[in-house]
Amino acid sequence: MISLWLGAAVAAAVAGAMATRVLAARGLAQLARPDAMSRGVSLASALGGIAAGAAAMAATHRTGIWWLPPALLVWGCALVAAACCDAVTQRVPTALVRQAGVLTCALLTVALAVHGDWPGLALSGVAAVASGLVMLLCWRFAGAGFGDVRLATLGGLGLGHATARGLLLALAAFTLITVTQAVVTLMRGGDRRSAIPYGPALAVGFLLAAAL
Repeated sequence: MISLWLGAAVAAAVAGAMATRVLAARGLAQLARPDAMSRGVSLASALGGIAAGAAAMAATHRTGIWWLPPALLVWGCALVAAACCDAVTQRVPTALVRQAGVLTCALLTVALAVHGDWPGLALSGVAAVASGLVMLLCWRFAGAGFGDVRLATLGGLGLGHATARGLLLALAAFTLITVTQAVVTLMRGGDRRSAIPYGPALAVGFLLAAAL
């Protein structure tokens, strides 16, 4: 059993790294910024993809639903790819997020329906709506972009089996990363109106919430 889990985890990590690099390049192309796909972005997307694979397997191990990895892998890789695009362009690729949302919804519906986990499916929908609404408030009052609202809605889809501990740690990580970005921006001569990319903090937070 241990060897099975280890093999699945390695496969998820490799698939995540490869898929996220491709998705990040695709997202930057959608934003008309293919030149922004530097070695640093490529490395960050690959490492983020490995984290997405780890989060998918951690959630699968915790829930015992073996149909979940494909849905969560698509979900996590798309989150990381969009976050990488946001980090270098301060824009979230709308097409990538929408396509990932549709595919994630379809895969989650199949996975949870086969398992008969209707409460988990309902919670995924509720979490997506709640995450989108919270980020909508940030768009209205805290300078977030509307792309961040879409990204948060996608992120909520993966939280159908999140725990209270995972959500608290995710919130702490999101706050820490956002505050750090704001401080760095101020140190570089920015002010309160300077835009910061929320994508990386959102991706880290959602992956932690799903995994823990």
